[in-house]
Amino acid sequence: MLPQVFTFAKVPDTARSSIYNAIKEGKSRFGMWDQEVSLREQYHGANGFLLNIKPGDWIVHVNLPAYGQCVAVQVCGEYDFDQGVECAWGRDFCNYLTVDPSTLIEFSRNDTNVLPSVNLRPMRRGQRVLNVADFLTSIENLKTSRYNDITPSLRSIIHLRERVNQDVLPRLTQAIQEMNKGKDFEIFLHEVFMQMPHTVSVKNGFGWRTDHGADLLVDFQNPIGGVTLSTRLVVQAKSYSGAHHDLNAVDQIVEGMEKYNADGGLLITTGQATETLENYAAEKSEACGRTIDLIAGPEVGRFVLRHAPHLLIGNDFT
Repeated sequence: MLPQVFTFAKVPDTARSSIYNAIKEGKSRFGMWDQEVSLREQYHGANGFLLNIKPGDWIVHVNLPAYGQCVAVQVCGEYDFDQGVECAWGRDFCNYLTVDPSTLIEFSRNDTNVLPSVNLRPMRRGQRVLNVADFLTSIENLKTSRYNDITPSLRSIIHLRERVNQDVLPRLTQAIQEMNKGKDFEIFLHEVFMQMPHTVSVKNGFGWRTDHGADLLVDFQNPIGGVTLSTRLVVQAKSYSGAHHDLNAVDQIVEGMEKYNADGGLLITTGQATETLENYAAEKSEACGRTIDLIAGPEVGRFVLRHAPHLLIGNDFT
């Protein structure tokens, strides 16, 4: 189960230093409310959420130690109450959670390592961060300085691209597989190849004939200085779910390259490529002296989006 994440905000300038130092000493403080005793003695609706914060949860102090900065720290104890800290208006910030200073991370609220989906502009003094998974990803990014070299203006783009790679493309490939089983996947890929310029795709082995290891024969015609050079590719199409362990498709490609005098081979599988599959394709490629490439898993979705997006988006086929 994912931890909870809370933001604490709206600390006056005169109290920032005291609250910041308290965090480094192991106490994440919350206050600025008319409260004289512990919530365990007298429930106070405005601060009652503090009782729900448990060890393992995270607290992010926004605009601390200065405006635009954040301090994230992990909770290691239950809610408690003490005399707080001395402020310009008297004793305050008496509510606290015991935290682990070794987990403390300081960063800019607009740091490129922080996903834009993480709300670090709370409207209340205490507020839940709903997108916990993205927050945890942001923490790992900060720890490893993953995107430190990225220009801040590209922050949303880099995280959008990562979301597409990690979430959208796998789901797109899954949808392609679910809607295209067996020969249907070959027909689907034929339509994709036919959208590429200077490319001719031939559906091979349909009906009673054997395909001799080639589901599709794809000729790429490259005009250079009035002369057209052609490259022939043997394509094996596999509509798989889960990991792709079967090596027979690679053997079929080798057979197809020999039969049709092809320049190379390509295995397109909706399954996840395994190390065994990749190594076997490399071994056979070296043995026959022709390149055997692999498009697998999420890369299938990327391949279709790049070359035939209209097959996925819109309501026409023109």
